[in-house]
Amino acid sequence: MKRIMAHHDTDDAQRIFSGEALLHAHRFLLRAGLALGNLFAWIFVFEFVYGISGDSARALAAVALLYALTQIITLAATPIAAAHLRRGTKHSLMWGVVFCTAGFVTLGATLSGALSFPPLIGLAGFAVLLGVYRALYFIPYRLIESATLKPHFHVRMVLEVLIALMPLFAGLTIAGLVDAPLRLLYGAAALFVLSLLPALFLPSMGERFSWPYTYTIAQLWKRKNHALVLHSMFDGIQGATLFIVWPLAIFLILEGSYLTLGLVFTSTLLFVMLLRKMYGWIANRLLLEESSPVHVAIAVSGWVLRLAAGSPIGIIVADVYAYAAQPARSTSADPFVFEQNADRGSFLDEYTALKEMSLALGRIMVCALLVFLAFAVPLTLVFAVSLAVSAIVSAINMVLGKRLTQGTF
Repeated sequence: MKRIMAHHDTDDAQRIFSGEALLHAHRFLLRAGLALGNLFAWIFVFEFVYGISGDSARALAAVALLYALTQIITLAATPIAAAHLRRGTKHSLMWGVVFCTAGFVTLGATLSGALSFPPLIGLAGFAVLLGVYRALYFIPYRLIESATLKPHFHVRMVLEVLIALMPLFAGLTIAGLVDAPLRLLYGAAALFVLSLLPALFLPSMGERFSWPYTYTIAQLWKRKNHALVLHSMFDGIQGATLFIVWPLAIFLILEGSYLTLGLVFTSTLLFVMLLRKMYGWIANRLLLEESSPVHVAIAVSGWVLRLAAGSPIGIIVADVYAYAAQPARSTSADPFVFEQNADRGSFLDEYTALKEMSLALGRIMVCALLVFLAFAVPLTLVFAVSLAVSAIVSAINMVLGKRLTQGTF
């Protein structure tokens, strides 16, 4: 009996080890595609609507409404997707990538005028498909934990540098080629398709999700979950500001220069890679990791620096400072691919789904604020208010996060 159990343990270890390499290959190709297209896709939408309406307020409101639609789909579909994870995470992950690919192809076809129906339907289709992708795409926790235990530091660092160079490559492409937006969107879609090849051979690990649909929705309002839901909602508010409002603000600060935009973001990511370890070493030496006032001060000052940034150098300094000093949290905000996921994108339990849905709620709140402000105040004030709200929320969230860590919710 012991030999049989040992044999099964060996098989499981081999499956996880081979799955680790496949996961790295899949994640690199997927993240490269997202780094290439995720930042620019919403800016393309903004420019497209502005070109039709001639009104920047309407263009911003349209982006906000479409992004809100994405989050509504994610919120509604997450419990359904999580319940089907018992059939195996690989199929959910792969279908998520398929929907993401379809979303980028749909956006490209809409921008090029290749679709026979109105552009609004194409843009809505892009938003819906991205929402389904976000609901479906979870990485098996055991697999991501195994990959974390064997980081292969030098190889991973080279891959991260390549991903960090993608925004600059995108900026150069847009500056130098005709129909560059379409090339970028279809190029990102091609990388997504390639990422499916290693994903085909990932081990399919079942995850148990025991909550019915209506019960899951109801848990968002239960008193015992208030701290967890609020914490994730506030993270979602910051995430929406960071990945939608802030890039559009930078784009306007840089007077619509895609080349400068790509250079700014690539420079930011490279400096973050360089300085994050250095900050971690300093924080450990000075015992800053345990200091809540320090975390609050860093979180708020990062947003204040963004609020004050008015040049490419100021933008880089603000983002590098904010990202490099960001403490480890259960919500992963990945600046390399402009995504934000609960529990590092892995599926753990019912509370991971609850966090993901709460993140979506927070993003929807930001979108509602943007739509209201877009027609009430000048565009510069819209961005300023959004950044200021995120600064306040970040301070509150640090206190909530401390409570969650101590298990007081």
